[in-house]
Amino acid sequence: MRRFVLLLCLATACATPSRASRPEAGGTGAQAGSAVQGAPTTGPREPEPTGPFARELPPLPKHRVDSPERIFTAEVEASSAPTLARNEGSTRIDIPLGTEAALGCFVYERPLDAAGALLAVAKAVREGPGVTVRRMEPTEVAVVSGAPVLFLRVDYESTAPGDTGAGQMKLMVSASPELPLLCAHDEPGYAKTFRRITLDLARTLQVPGRPRPPARSEELHVLKLDGRLSGFDWRASRSEAPGFTRTESTTSLMLRNADGMLRAEDVTTTTLTDERGHLAELRYARAEDGTLAMQVTLRREKEPATANAPSTSPEALTVPGTSYRYEGRQGPRALKGTFTSKRGLATDEDIRLAVSRWLLPGGRPEVVLDVYRPSDDATAPVELTLRRDASAGARALTLSTGARTAKARANAQGQIEWLEVSRPEGTLTSERLQSAP
Repeated sequence: MRRFVLLLCLATACATPSRASRPEAGGTGAQAGSAVQGAPTTGPREPEPTGPFARELPPLPKHRVDSPERIFTAEVEASSAPTLARNEGSTRIDIPLGTEAALGCFVYERPLDAAGALLAVAKAVREGPGVTVRRMEPTEVAVVSGAPVLFLRVDYESTAPGDTGAGQMKLMVSASPELPLLCAHDEPGYAKTFRRITLDLARTLQVPGRPRPPARSEELHVLKLDGRLSGFDWRASRSEAPGFTRTESTTSLMLRNADGMLRAEDVTTTTLTDERGHLAELRYARAEDGTLAMQVTLRREKEPATANAPSTSPEALTVPGTSYRYEGRQGPRALKGTFTSKRGLATDEDIRLAVSRWLLPGGRPEVVLDVYRPSDDATAPVELTLRRDASAGARALTLSTGARTAKARANAQGQIEWLEVSRPEGTLTSERLQSAP
């Protein structure tokens, strides 16, 4: 994960705010097409924009964009040839639209904290001279070329001398593991145009040469806080030789503070399981507003030389008495030690199997597993209790860790397709939208 500073703001994000009174340009916009896999998710339906905020552009000519360092290739709509500028760890693309403000994008060479990156640029808008932010809201989650995409809109007013009026910043981030992309356009209107151009750029953006092996499975969960779009949870699994499976999970949240402004929370978890499906390694990192708050690595140290429980029991999923070693940091505090799990640590796949094999068929009213949740306790396993909740539906469940209980609903395969949990900020819901086998 990376900490972003304002030096990486897009050129359009750091410029003087735009005014809504600028002259109109272009006609009606078009929706993005094949760039989005699965249904995009937006917040509550809003009134149609009017005046300068309703401006859109028709499709523009396509231009090929090649990084001189052969870091990436792509195609993008533009009114004239885009220009590239190399920075340390990133490349800026300025995309002319034929309007007053260009559309600016950064292509990064390392993983990106999606919510933190969006908030850094949004804060740069808010801290501009004479600027008052009227609204800052995530507007859409989508999937493009095997990566989650999050859009954010910032509506503001400016009283800066010579530049008074209403402004609008549109932001988009693609949390691709290979080539993360961050785009912004600071000009009222052109919302559909911005969406179309940035999604198409993300779809065509690739590393020259052989593409990354496709994921074995992918899942997108859309997150809402008290019914308002808040972020996403994205998971992808890939096979690795010899017989190992790597699962990467990214959760990006934009949560509202008491003052109405947003704060960012980004969590990445990578697990490595062996040919038996047992957890061999787990890497966890959490950033708050783009600053790393916690990072820990867990490795399996020793499995007891005992046979597993019978396959008719949930205990067969793991190896009881397995030892693990953890190391990392939580803020200024160093984390280092070992622990033994009396049940063996369960993975998300173990949870799915427990639900599909024993809870949904009615064989057991509850299943208890050990899991590793660094956000709860980085020094020991946490006990997770899964229960059927027949009063709430045939596939309704409760998931309990300590004093916290979440409501959930599973599909026929045991995958959690809906979950509701209480947080200090409100009620957070997770809805599973996409899965690719």
